[in-house]
Amino acid sequence: MNRSGQTAPLDGDRQGKHGTNEDDSQPYRADGGTALQDSYDVIVGGSGMSASTTATILGNHGLDVAMIEAGSHPRFAIGEAMLPQSSMWMWIVGQYHGIPEIQYLSDANAIVDNITSSCGIKHSIGFAYHEPGQPVSADRSHQLIPPNLPFYSESHLLRADVDHYLVETAQKYGVDYVDETAITDVDIGDNEVTVTTDRGEIDAAFYVDGTGGNSVLADQMGYREDAPELETNSRAVFTHVEGLAPFDEVIAADARPGQSNRLHDGTLHHVFDGGWMWIIPFDNFERSAATKASVGLMLDRDKHPVDDSISPAEEARRIIAEFPDIERHLATAEPVKPWTRTGRIQRSASQSAGHRHYLTNSTYGFVDPLYAIGLVNTFESVFVSTNLLLEAFEDGDFSADRFAPIDDLHHQQLIDNDRLISNAYKSMGEFRLWNAWTQMWLGGVLFHDLYIQRHCFNYLESGETAEFDSLLDETSPGADAPFAAEKADIHQTMADALDDYEVGEATAAEAAELMLAEMKGADWLPKHVYDWGNEGARHVDFANPQLVGKLIEWGKTESPDHIREDLFDFTVPEMA
Repeated sequence: MNRSGQTAPLDGDRQGKHGTNEDDSQPYRADGGTALQDSYDVIVGGSGMSASTTATILGNHGLDVAMIEAGSHPRFAIGEAMLPQSSMWMWIVGQYHGIPEIQYLSDANAIVDNITSSCGIKHSIGFAYHEPGQPVSADRSHQLIPPNLPFYSESHLLRADVDHYLVETAQKYGVDYVDETAITDVDIGDNEVTVTTDRGEIDAAFYVDGTGGNSVLADQMGYREDAPELETNSRAVFTHVEGLAPFDEVIAADARPGQSNRLHDGTLHHVFDGGWMWIIPFDNFERSAATKASVGLMLDRDKHPVDDSISPAEEARRIIAEFPDIERHLATAEPVKPWTRTGRIQRSASQSAGHRHYLTNSTYGFVDPLYAIGLVNTFESVFVSTNLLLEAFEDGDFSADRFAPIDDLHHQQLIDNDRLISNAYKSMGEFRLWNAWTQMWLGGVLFHDLYIQRHCFNYLESGETAEFDSLLDETSPGADAPFAAEKADIHQTMADALDDYEVGEATAAEAAELMLAEMKGADWLPKHVYDWGNEGARHVDFANPQLVGKLIEWGKTESPDHIREDLFDFTVPEMA
């Protein structure tokens, strides 16, 4: 299916405008003073990144869309760090639907030119492992520097600016928007949906729920009951600060990775037993006018239970003080908003879609911000779900069965993330385990990047958006990748080793040895690019074009047949 660009209104239960809400005592007013109508094709609850992008796509295809927000913009939100895949997905979604405003998010310079000058760059993914009372050392850190290739221009997103921009973009594409309006009831009928707010009722053919953990619909439908129990069990303490010094400048010279980019040139993770801390600077880009950084602790609730007798700020200071180099890193940083402390942040649901409705991925569930997977999953979900909904309007069929792939996608995303992140927390207790798990993560993220990039390169060669359609047929994008089975096997073996360590059936050394041996024996991992399975392997700098060339040459000439034929079968574009 090819939906590039704007189309005429689609056939379906509803078309065109249906009049305005006539309750003059409590009128709906959209931003800019436009009265909301009493009936729409689609009502989108919430106005976060997923909701706004969904509304924009539907509006671009001629549907009559209302977006209802309980709060207002601009506002604080976490989920600020991108990955190469999130850049790629933003580019794909924008290109597929002919919406350049979405594509701007995929490039740091385009963000500054078109959205905000308050975003940073992410030209490094760094991990520094800490032990109480000890300075960090060079052999306790990992750094991945992405290549200078098309679609590898990740950013640190100041979400208050970006989310507000996406709401304004939705309005530009014809979406009616109203804020400070709470949804109190959603009635899913056979022939229409009725959404009740604190100011009246609106009807629609379909409801998209992007309201997050406070979803009225999920509660009404019983989707929070019998939901998958997630193994990850973490909570957050976070804020924004000014005056943060680059970590590279506060640690000893011999403790720095010594790669082409600083740790400050991207997202830095301070890792310790039972938790980690994100460092996301918005001022690390020469074109940025920002002076802030996002900092936040993620804590295993079993190892770091909440102490309600102290404030969030006091708890953060107490934990930071255990680790000398983290304390030095935050010494000059001043909070510009109060520290926020959460309870358990994990949530899940038993179902994500049904007759005339679906939940966005973040409304369905959430695990933990480790590895910055959230924005990748958001745009995977937007890509799949909007295509299904547009097809439903073409056919006039809104039955539950046709939205079953959304259920499958969101469930797979949630389970995969929980498996990856819960095992990461297990490995944080011993550096040998953390080192092995980080190497495994590096292999997985590198090859998934290549898999999505392959589709982008094939599109650049053919000019056909149909190059992306095969991604719609997978349970989740990448599920049918040629390395998926081998990766799953390694992941399971390593997870079993961590379980054995947790219950005392293996020492840390024994578990780490087994985990490293699994990677050493994997012929689909190019050891001349990064020495997977070598206990001493740490950093990889793909900003070096010769290293990227070695990877592509290996893939096209020496990799296993299924990898060469189904992953490296692209033509490298001249722009690369």
